[in-house]
Amino acid sequence: MSAPILKPEPPDPLVEETRAFWRDLGKTLIRESIGTIDETARQIVGVAGILEGLYFHAITFGDLRGKVSGWPLVVYLAPIVLLLFSLIAGLLVFFPDRYRLNFHSSEASHQVYERVVASKLRLLRIAGGCLVLAVVALFGAVWVYLRG
Repeated sequence: MSAPILKPEPPDPLVEETRAFWRDLGKTLIRESIGTIDETARQIVGVAGILEGLYFHAITFGDLRGKVSGWPLVVYLAPIVLLLFSLIAGLLVFFPDRYRLNFHSSEASHQVYERVVASKLRLLRIAGGCLVLAVVALFGAVWVYLRG
């Protein structure tokens, strides 16, 4: 006796359409990932620059020269340092790197792409983290100013 031969079922058009949708979405995400990182870095640089300018004006008009020393001085300087780190890391996202790329190798292209995205994302995380810490430090400076 031989086992009956089963014919494979024809592919379901709905399943194939769903798979095609997710493949296209994945391709779009990959194509736009560097642009998204760059746009986020632009926003962080803009916010950090505005905060830096506002904070400098607040310190200037606060007439704190010669009146602050010790740990309050550190509290007042921390936002400036953190905002500068945020600006620097945000700007480094845009600095081009020399990419050695072999266009005939898909694996080499993939590795270069992954390296570029990882580098930009690392700098973006540093810029974002410094920005968040700077905002916390700004609130700390305001608290020290209002308290003292």
